[in-house]
Amino acid sequence: MAVEIVPQYGVGGVERVVMGKDDIPALLVRPETDLSRPAALMQHGWTAAKEDFLPLALLLATYGFVSLLPDAWGHGERLPQVGPTWKTQQSADYFLDVVRYTAGDIGAALTWLAEQPYVWSDALVIGGFSMGAMAALVAGTEDERVAAVVSVSGSPLPDLANVTMLGTNTPSAANQQWSREHDAAANIARLAPKPLLIQHGRHDDMVPVEGALRLYAAAQPHYAAHPDHLALMLYDHTHTVVEAQLRDALIWLAPLFAETASPARDDAPAHAEG
Repeated sequence: MAVEIVPQYGVGGVERVVMGKDDIPALLVRPETDLSRPAALMQHGWTAAKEDFLPLALLLATYGFVSLLPDAWGHGERLPQVGPTWKTQQSADYFLDVVRYTAGDIGAALTWLAEQPYVWSDALVIGGFSMGAMAALVAGTEDERVAAVVSVSGSPLPDLANVTMLGTNTPSAANQQWSREHDAAANIARLAPKPLLIQHGRHDDMVPVEGALRLYAAAQPHYAAHPDHLALMLYDHTHTVVEAQLRDALIWLAPLFAETASPARDDAPAHAEG
């Protein structure tokens, strides 16, 4: 039976913040409440910027999430003035460099979020679209502070070795080794049984759906005791995200996420009975 969820909060405005030793620029959107709330860090995709996810951040805030949108490494305000950029460098190696550095930046952003008095430090969701989802999967399977991961059109890194959108060359031996070491499917036991939502288009023409299917298959044994914490949602489209997916994600994640709240927290939501 479908669960009906409705917005419960106003939005307290959009704030620009910088985080970590590298001064990572980000947009912060907070719900209008005096209580601390869970946080959702959403990472944009390849060639995009933090502003592209602003509608999603505003939506998440109305459902009570403090939303953080960082610029990925080499993107947005961080686009290099000299040297290679995503505008000039189409190669698997450069793409994997961006994923690697962005995954590291997610760790710095989590540190910043956990220090904010209006954030539940034990309730940090991360997610993203495409390249952002890949970075989120790496961070989510390697950073114990992550409470849940949402991957939209993402993939474990080894499944991208022959994706032609990244150029006709294959990754260097060093990057192939790094991809194997940070394979979210191989490392999924580090995340389980924390909630994992995988959304993907069946006809994705940029990030093949096979990577998402492999991730889901690898995850299933680790979620046997908590099958409601794992979901695969497939859609009849290509490399995009539609409004229905956002609603599906909220309907699935919100009730599960409430259950991760610490019982000792004064402003934690009551646990559902039954």
